[in-house]
Amino acid sequence: MSILKQIFFIYLIIHLVKSDPINRNIKIDGNFDDWKNVPSYTDPEDNIDGTVYDRSPWFPSLKFPDCHDADTFQPDPIPTHVYNPNVNIVEFKIAHDDTSLYAYYRVVDGGVIGKTSVGANEFDKNNPSQSSAGRYYVIATVDIDNDNTTGYWLHGGAYHPTAPGFDGNFEVEFFNGSFNQDVYLDHAANNNTEVNYLKHENKRNQFIFRPAIYESYTEYIYWKHKPTSSESKRCLDGPYRLPRPYSNNYICFTQDKAPGPFNGIISYSRSEKGNEFEMRAPFEGFLLNKDTGRPTLQLGMTINISLSLETSGEDSTPRDWSSDTAATIQYTLSDSAA
Repeated sequence: MSILKQIFFIYLIIHLVKSDPINRNIKIDGNFDDWKNVPSYTDPEDNIDGTVYDRSPWFPSLKFPDCHDADTFQPDPIPTHVYNPNVNIVEFKIAHDDTSLYAYYRVVDGGVIGKTSVGANEFDKNNPSQSSAGRYYVIATVDIDNDNTTGYWLHGGAYHPTAPGFDGNFEVEFFNGSFNQDVYLDHAANNNTEVNYLKHENKRNQFIFRPAIYESYTEYIYWKHKPTSSESKRCLDGPYRLPRPYSNNYICFTQDKAPGPFNGIISYSRSEKGNEFEMRAPFEGFLLNKDTGRPTLQLGMTINISLSLETSGEDSTPRDWSSDTAATIQYTLSDSAA
């Protein structure tokens, strides 16, 4: 492929935003009027026939089904098309204020973000008729340090179109019919020994940057107050009180399907129809950068961010896990208004 064509694909997939003014008007309240003036990005609207594709500038010769399975961990072979309106992103937006990063998602009409079924069993695609405890993930992953050699490739988590260098996530998990937890992830490990090191450093309020594989990371809930006694009892590892300069901040290490609900500092809201979703992640949840001693995420930085929706297969065609990942956005946390 010619250099000009590669540049064209990069322009399509990574939208370069020259200036992203600070926005102090967004409230996480289910009223989406405050998003109207925020720049909008589109993602292809998938169809049940699987004829809609995305591309990655790092693998420009490959076409990826817009909605696809969640267990293809390489860019080639191509993931299988799995249609699910609940994850079929058609529009997304990014914003920030002095203290937080915001993400907006819209799926096709009729889709419901965060919808999960209720049941006693784990979803089994080989026995899809049994009632199952559905799972749904609203995901934002961030390349914080603009270094492709740290963090993980998106395809390592079966997210396509792929891109490298993602260091941290903020997510909301729904499980078995309701909200379960909101979490931050530190992707800087390649094995369990390195994960244990991450935990040690995260408890010291340190966020780590290292080359990583997707499946090795720390996942934690962050509070700016002492968690409730019920949350503390259900916490799988912790809670741990963070050291000074904080006086009453805590983290709890967690995992998917933890015994929630856990209400950390990430907040979200849905539209009445359910196909719009907004999420706020305070910078503070990304701790302090161990290399600099400064906040990991702060005004003035330029980051790359990728949004995904992922769910178990109760409403999919065929009945399998389904995921949709939007184009990677380069975004500047400007300290000035428009």
